[in-house]
This record gives sequence, structure tokens and C-alpha cells, in this order.
Amino acid sequence: MELRKKKINNATAFIVLILADLSLWFIIPLMDKGYILNYSLIWIFVVVIQVTGKAFFGVWVYKLYKEAYTDILTGLYNRRYFYKRLPNAIMKIPFSLLLIDIDNFKSVNDAYGHVVGDFVLQQFADILRSRARKDDIIARWGGEEFVMALPQTGVDEAFRIADVIRRAVEEHCFCYEGVTCNITVSIGIASIDGKANIDDIEQFFVTADKALYKAKEKRNCITVSKI
Repeated sequence: MELRKKKINNATAFIVLILADLSLWFIIPLMDKGYILNYSLIWIFVVVIQVTGKAFFGVWVYKLYKEAYTDILTGLYNRRYFYKRLPNAIMKIPFSLLLIDIDNFKSVNDAYGHVVGDFVLQQFADILRSRARKDDIIARWGGEEFVMALPQTGVDEAFRIADVIRRAVEEHCFCYEGVTCNITVSIGIASIDGKANIDDIEQFFVTADKALYKAKEKRNCITVSKI
């Protein structure tokens, strides 16, 4: 249903743009033949049509751009957008990367259903947003795993931010239509203080993933690895 609606919206935007451009082809011949005497009024009309059509098309393009880089469920950026922004972020040293995983999230879906599970993910995304700084980049990495890029952030500050997130999640009561549950998160941190380059990106993820794996062995824990 959602795909069909998107196709209809795309077709509508295309039709509006074409009609706006074709309006000139109908009006100019009439003006040449003298059927329209008040040129100023007709040109105002043409301009209005053109501007409206272009504005509508611009909004449509922006919407497509946003959909391409946004996770539908949480409203956070998706992996594609994160990879697009990361090369610039990693140059702002010191740099830290957080991999965040909800502990035993499968038990939430099994106990309360996927509707509640989806709500938990949405609320968790809100917690991340509220704890992020202006230049931080947050994305849903996949499933119950999230990632944060922290430009100009050393390991100590990265740990502080991670611990703020960990405690906020631990203390939060997730409620949905009478159902309440609590969750915890494990966080792996990779950090670099010296010069970085684009080739370090995959190494960052490998290092952060290893740190996350160690954190998840204990759960509700933060583990740090320096590159």
C-alpha cells in the first residue's frame, strides 16, 4: 500500500511539472494571434504556474532525498547516509565511534510482540537524539543496533557520552498501551587521537565491533578500544 501511494505521489509530481512547462506552449501562440490583449496579466499567470510547479517539484525531490537517507521506523539516518557523512567527520580529530546494541532485544519482541518492539526502538531513538550534540551523527545501523559518530571527541568524552546514554536507557520505562518494559544497552567505543584518513573507516568499525562484543558479554556495559 505504501509503495503504491509513493508511486502515485511521484506520478503526480511529474505531471504537475510537465503541465507547468507546457503552459507556455499553449499561451504563447494565443498571444501571437492577438487573442490575449492584456500581456501583463497573462505573464503573471504564467509565472505563477511556473513557480508553483517548480516549488512542488522541489518539495517532492527533497522528500525523496529524505526518504533515501532516513530510517522509516525511527526517523534517524540510515547506514547509507552515515557512510556518506563519515569521511568528513573522521577528519575532525580526535574522533570516536560508538556502536550501541540493545541487550537481548529478541526477548522484548517474543514477550510483547513486534508492535511494542517497534515502539521501544522509536523511544530509544528519541533518547539518542536528546543526548546527541550538534555535530554528532546518529544512524540506525540495522535491527537493534545503532551507531554514533563523535567528531572532535576524545576517548574520555566519548565514554562520558556513552555512559549518559547507557544510564538514560536503563532508567527509562518504555510504555505502550498498558505494556511496560525496561531495557539496557551495551556500547563499544573506538577512538583515535592522531591523524586519521578515509582508509581508517573500516578499521574503526572492526575495532568498535570488537569492543561491543566484549561489552555484550557482560551486558549494560561500555568497552573502549583505541586505534
